Amino acid sequence: MRRTVLIYNPRAGRWRTRARVGRIVAGLRRLGYEPESIETEAPGHATRIARDHAGRGVEVVFAFGGDGTLREVAAGLLGSDTALAPLPGGTVNVVPYAFGLDGGAERAVERLGDATIREIDVGLCGDEPFLMMASGGLDAHVLAHVRSEKKRRFGRLAVAATALRTAGSYAYPESELSLDGETLRGTFFSVSNLPFYGGPFRIAPEARVDDRTLDLVVFAGSGRATLGFALDLARGHHATRDDVMIRRVRRVRWLEGSDVAIQLDGDILPGLAPPLEIRLAADKLRLLVPRSHQRV
Repeated sequence: MRRTVLIYNPRAGRWRTRARVGRIVAGLRRLGYEPESIETEAPGHATRIARDHAGRGVEVVFAFGGDGTLREVAAGLLGSDTALAPLPGGTVNVVPYAFGLDGGAERAVERLGDATIREIDVGLCGDEPFLMMASGGLDAHVLAHVRSEKKRRFGRLAVAATALRTAGSYAYPESELSLDGETLRGTFFSVSNLPFYGGPFRIAPEARVDDRTLDLVVFAGSGRATLGFALDLARGHHATRDDVMIRRVRRVRWLEGSDVAIQLDGDILPGLAPPLEIRLAADKLRLLVPRSHQRV
């Protein structure tokens, strides 16, 4: 049996996490792993656990939680030879979806019976890593105001309800972004490493997780135009809008937008404010993923 660790967030998702951990452990044992299960206790704990086990030469760390938990584990493994195996256990689970590990953690474990190691890019917002995206605007404003207990109980419905409650009073402050000699302004921006946003929606249609570039999407509208942008995003038509700009970049400078909230992989992190650089990390992250079913 190969010794490994299963890091899980007992507060993520809507279901009984600890009960599912037992089934995940049983599935991992069938694959030849003997996992030590460790639950996270506070923000940043998953990073410390992952870094400690990478330092001991553990081959793979399994992470069961939301995209924020996966981001924390990745931060602890970045630059090491230890691979991350992402198991969906949160509200949206964009990272597992991108690599064909959606549909529940137990099913994801089964798919890892035919797995391979893939090296992927990791973004940095300041010094904070992200796997999916860094975005600023109304979405981050909503995430900053959604109540954690409501999100655990009602999932995406809690996020949608918070959006309806807060959007009417949102002032749509602008951000100024500098890239390769060009300056863009908008009320919303995302710097994406993965194409997906909020599930299967492709906000950055051409984004690749291993091409050493990031994809910047800037929306310059406000008010009712935001609803149109959201509907076009859901239909895959937003790239054709006159108020949307998309650029492939290696780094972006967020110059202005002191009133703009920013989120990384669904997490609101204190202290992230302009001026700030968003770029690629020098090191890549090793992922344990299925040979088939990958969407990126």
